[in-house]
Amino acid sequence: MRCSTLLSLAGVFASTTYSVNAFVKGVNQPWGNGQYGHWFTTGYVETDVANTFAAAQDIGAAWVRVWMFEGSQGLTVDGNGYITGMTTQFQDNFWNMLWYANYYGIQVYPTFFNYPPGTSNFNVANFFTDSAAQTSLVNNLIVPLCAQWGAHSNIIAWELYNELNGFANPYFSGGNVVAMSAAQAWVKATTAALKQHSSKQVSVSQIMISDSYHPVGTSNKDYVGLGLDFYNIHVYNDAGTLPAASAFGLDKPVYLGEFGEVTASGDQHQNDVVYNFIKAAQSGGWAGALYWCLGFKGDYQQNPATSCPDSSLMYSLFNCEGAERQAYTTFKYL
Repeated sequence: MRCSTLLSLAGVFASTTYSVNAFVKGVNQPWGNGQYGHWFTTGYVETDVANTFAAAQDIGAAWVRVWMFEGSQGLTVDGNGYITGMTTQFQDNFWNMLWYANYYGIQVYPTFFNYPPGTSNFNVANFFTDSAAQTSLVNNLIVPLCAQWGAHSNIIAWELYNELNGFANPYFSGGNVVAMSAAQAWVKATTAALKQHSSKQVSVSQIMISDSYHPVGTSNKDYVGLGLDFYNIHVYNDAGTLPAASAFGLDKPVYLGEFGEVTASGDQHQNDVVYNFIKAAQSGGWAGALYWCLGFKGDYQQNPATSCPDSSLMYSLFNCEGAERQAYTTFKYL
């Protein structure tokens, strides 16, 4: 038995629930311990997952944001590139992950996709422009996914896409891969499909746009009016500064879905950035803040999205040797 080999089934499961209407501290743990594209398939390591949720509980992270189908992991696809379902291996491992979330009383915030379809990083038919591909996506992925997990008590919300505006908003250098109108139509239709089959809230994440020619109040409204329940905006800088949530002029709660430093300047620098961002989010009316990223305890290899050795390390609350960094404790007591 997979779970009982690591934790006693005699333990009492945590029953804490969290509302998307209260400030939420959370962390990202996107693709395991350097296992991009196969964390929930061939690279699944149960001890890493157990350690993830144990650490999240220890630091008071109410939500853990994970990625589901990056690199097409877990998907079955036909000769036309149409999605036909999920692999058994993916489903088994995702269930196992949710077991640990339940045991430690953590809410999971799953993100479906990252790269645009029809690219080397996501080799499926373009469901933004191909109606048959979109129908297959809904019927063969969204509906069965919701049948399994659409009412799961440890899933807080769904995220359709990570940083969708990065390839669908011309502000960015790669922002013409998918037309804005096509992306918006897809978000609206897929959100409606999810809500038909799942009780969970739905979101899309976006990179904050803010410069002297593109003020935050008019430049971050790509997904208004499409049925989303909250907005997930990503901000990185070395000062830990944020505009007030009200500055965006949005009609739903705003979460800081990713934040972190942009310069590797040691533990104290990271610690200050984490402290400043969370304090700014709390005082600025944001609904929550999720650090990028948790990292792994006892990991003697490279953590996800980091750059070891320790002198150049970013984006992890654990150092390259797997020990807790200063920001781990700061996050815990904020």
